[in-house]
Amino acid sequence: MSKKKITMADVEDARGEGFDEGAWLIILSDLMMLLLTFFVMLFAITAPEEDNYMGVLRDIGDALGGDSLVERKSSLDETSEKIEALIKDNNLVRQINVTSDTKGITMFAEGDLFFKSGSVELRDDIKRFLKKIGEIIKETRYKVVIEGHTDDVPIKNEKFPSNWELSTARASAVVRYFTEEEGYEPARFAAVGYAHYKPRYAMIPENRSKNRRVELIILREEF
Repeated sequence: MSKKKITMADVEDARGEGFDEGAWLIILSDLMMLLLTFFVMLFAITAPEEDNYMGVLRDIGDALGGDSLVERKSSLDETSEKIEALIKDNNLVRQINVTSDTKGITMFAEGDLFFKSGSVELRDDIKRFLKKIGEIIKETRYKVVIEGHTDDVPIKNEKFPSNWELSTARASAVVRYFTEEEGYEPARFAAVGYAHYKPRYAMIPENRSKNRRVELIILREEF
C-alpha cells in the first residue's frame, strides 16, 4: 500500500479559509499576563519592605493598565500623616494613637477624652478636634467606621441597660456630630458598639480606662 505524500497545498486546504494564524498569539498573551500577575503577587508576599512593596504595587498597576493601587496607598499614607500632625499640634500624642494596617487607618482615644464617665455627650474641646479631623476626611472618599468600646464594669440604668447600649450610643454620637453638625455625607459613616468584648488590653482594673475608648477607622474602601 503506497503512502501519499503530504504537500503544502494539502496543509493550506486543511486549514480552510477561516483559519486565523494569529489566534495563538492572543492565547499566549493572556497566559503571559496571568503568569506576570501571579509572580508579582508571589513577590509581594516575600518582599514586605516598603520600597519593594511600592514597586510591586506599581508593577501590578502597570500590568493591569493603571496605577490606582499606588495612588490609593499614597492617599492613605498622606491622610495618616495629616492626622498624626494634627494630633501633635493639639498636644494629644499621649492620648490618641494612630495605626495603619490592611483595613485602613485607625485612630483611637483611650480613657474619657471623648466623653465623661457614663455619658454620651461629646466634650466641647474634642468637638473642635473632630472638626479638624473631618476636614481631613473630607479631602478623601473613604468610608469611615466609628467604634464604641467600654470597660468591663457593667452599667445598668434606664438609659443604658448594658454596655452594649452605651458603646453604641457613643459611636452614634460621633457619627451624628460629623453628619448633623458638620454636614458630611451620612452614607460614608457607620456606627458600631462592641461593649467590652473587644478590649485592646487585658481586662484587669488597671486597664479599664484604656479599654474605654472610641475608635475612628478610615477604611480603604471608597463610598
